Amino acid sequence: MVTCVAIDDDPLFLQSLQAYFWEYEELDLIGVYKNPVDGIMNVVKMKPDVLLLDLEMPYLDGFETLETLDKKPKIIMISAHVNQPARDRMLKVDKYVRKVSLNKDLLKKSILDVMS
Repeated sequence: MVTCVAIDDDPLFLQSLQAYFWEYEELDLIGVYKNPVDGIMNVVKMKPDVLLLDLEMPYLDGFETLETLDKKPKIIMISAHVNQPARDRMLKVDKYVRKVSLNKDLLKKSILDVMS
């Protein structure tokens, strides 16, 4: 079982992720957080295999959020941005997925890709 945590300030997007995970037998969404500070505190406690992380959030963006973690799970950055962020900053993440492209099949493939 691959465990995942999602941090995104969009509650509707988090609901969509939860619905996707209901259909996966080999993937488990163990936490969803709208606030990056709460999310990171729980990532440290729960130690998920994969962190699904929004790029743009209030207070801390995705990259600033990552900087607070000493031990990082696999990171899938999910963003509404059309263009991928600067490559030097992307080196901290395992995969970048655009929100407009995301569906249940792409999400599952992305998680399994970073775990292989």
